[in-house]
Amino acid sequence: MASDLEWSASFAMASSGAMSFYDDIMVPRLFEPWARLLLDKMHPESGQAVLDVACGPGTVTRLVAQSVGPSGRVTGCDLSPAMLDLARSKDPIDASAPIEYLKCSADALDVADGSVDLVTCQQGLQFFPNRPLALAEMRRALRPGGKLGIAVWCRIDDCPPFLALANALEEVLGSEVAATYRGGPWGFGDAPALARLANEGGFTDVDVHKYELPVVFEGGPHQLQLTLGAASVATIVAQLSEADQSALSAAVEHASRSITKDGVIRSHAASHILTAVKDR
Repeated sequence: MASDLEWSASFAMASSGAMSFYDDIMVPRLFEPWARLLLDKMHPESGQAVLDVACGPGTVTRLVAQSVGPSGRVTGCDLSPAMLDLARSKDPIDASAPIEYLKCSADALDVADGSVDLVTCQQGLQFFPNRPLALAEMRRALRPGGKLGIAVWCRIDDCPPFLALANALEEVLGSEVAATYRGGPWGFGDAPALARLANEGGFTDVDVHKYELPVVFEGGPHQLQLTLGAASVATIVAQLSEADQSALSAAVEHASRSITKDGVIRSHAASHILTAVKDR
């Protein structure tokens, strides 16, 4: 859990520049395709009210606002001021619901009881220090019969580009730094534990499935390495000497050679998607 908290803290305190970098590289290649899949499993309808927890730069938030249309209502919440600034800076998608962005934690959602039809949370649950309380808050926000949708990365071994980064970090910076990296986004890859958390939180019709989507880094190992700028180890990497930076680049290239062809990384990432219902 310590590494989860380190990742969470790194996002909460990150600068707008660091999060803009995350938005430019990670969102189009990773988070937007997964957002579309999550919403495909949620079946949002015109006019619904939606809460997107740990909304980040508004990836799911903006897409679901388009799905529920102008008669709907969408709220995105996050702890990171930089992420919220990024989200607010984006032009709305045509024919979308209005979006309100709020700074609040997942275990103290600043929304009324029973005020939304859908709650989404893409790649946030694994970072929450109190997951049961966060689930209780999501359930509180839902109307009776409302639907929950959560995406959580599978183990890092099921996400080869990021496994390559972890292996490179271990080679150059040691096992402790690598463990911090591995234990963040990929630190809650246990599907039965995820389902049990929702069941124990009072949700019904709990369903967890594993999915894979392709991920391409057309800029190759160098572009993949740049994603460390949005990781919990970003400060450590930024402070490396020139020689160690070169050693890390060489290690990333070596670790990712099996998924690199003609200078392009072509691989996949795997995530669990949970859907559940608040009883009427």
